[in-house]
Amino acid sequence: MPALHVFDLLRSPEKAPTSGICVLVGSDYFLHRQAIDTILAKASPEGTDNVRYFDDLPEWAEVIDEVSTASLFGGDGIQVAIVPNVDKRTLNREAFLKTNKDRLLKYAKADYHPGLMILEASSFPGNTSLYKKLSPDDRVIDCRIPEPSTWKKPEKAIRTQAVKWVSTWAKKAHNLTLGSDAAELMLELSHSNAGVVEMNLLKLVLLLEEGATVSVQEVQELVSGWHQKNTFEMVDTAVTGNSGAALELLDNLLREGQDLRQIFGGMSYSYRKFVRMTRGMQRHLRQGLTGQQAVQQCIADELGGAAKFRGKFTKGQLSSLGSARITHFMRWLLEADLDLKNKFSRSSLPLEKLIIYLDRDFQPPRAS
Repeated sequence: MPALHVFDLLRSPEKAPTSGICVLVGSDYFLHRQAIDTILAKASPEGTDNVRYFDDLPEWAEVIDEVSTASLFGGDGIQVAIVPNVDKRTLNREAFLKTNKDRLLKYAKADYHPGLMILEASSFPGNTSLYKKLSPDDRVIDCRIPEPSTWKKPEKAIRTQAVKWVSTWAKKAHNLTLGSDAAELMLELSHSNAGVVEMNLLKLVLLLEEGATVSVQEVQELVSGWHQKNTFEMVDTAVTGNSGAALELLDNLLREGQDLRQIFGGMSYSYRKFVRMTRGMQRHLRQGLTGQQAVQQCIADELGGAAKFRGKFTKGQLSSLGSARITHFMRWLLEADLDLKNKFSRSSLPLEKLIIYLDRDFQPPRAS
């Protein structure tokens, strides 16, 4: 059974566990804190007097004593123990999760739990006995955001939730209004990391008026400055057929010290924009619109009010690329994403290939 995702927990805090064991999975510190705050609001509503944060690799006796002892201060809350990095080996000592797997499973199976043990792990395999015991009761909480290039439907759904969370959090915590496009770009430029999203929102708070509505253009200019602006210019240049000039722009960005993943984030946003418009055009055609009407409508859907300024330019881009080429974009993005994470993690080759794919002389493979 899949884990409860943190965005589902934030939307439905009544699902938060109040006793036993709960495992938070992922390396996004900010999402871990959001999950913990939500859980503590239910398990320890009177404050943190009965919450203990342990260092890495505590002794089992300390942790189990903490969740088995009544609070000295009384109240409605229960004793909560929070243990970080339970899957990490530290100072030649085995990970807490591995060392105490039998104890943890026994405790999870117990009929009564006087306290709550929150374990934080970067990974938690779904084939373990403890995972299988905890997951059906929503006690495994996934705090990871999938990459935009994912092709899996469940991960795409989570990605959509993540974009909505950016908009919701921006409004709730910073009184900023971000539409879905601006929120999506913010997430991409933040490497799909909620903590980086928060830092970038704080940057916008300093640069914009209180209660501002943040446009896509403002996210482009203020979050990553001229580097990101040049990334979009690089893609625009490649689309016009001038891949040589686009490769020179890529080289300039790299010489200025721009991170490969940051450049990929901007490229990915641009490529998926064309995918959305192509799919929208096909949908409008099925609904009975003429070809010209379908193109105009898909551009209006994507650009909104900016269509009257960039509509003609965008229409030219779509015409230059062609739907046959655009249908390959998601696969090419996935390949580049995997390459940047593995064998080409320090090479610009995956980005160079993405630029070459846009050249009008490049012939994409025919659909089989």
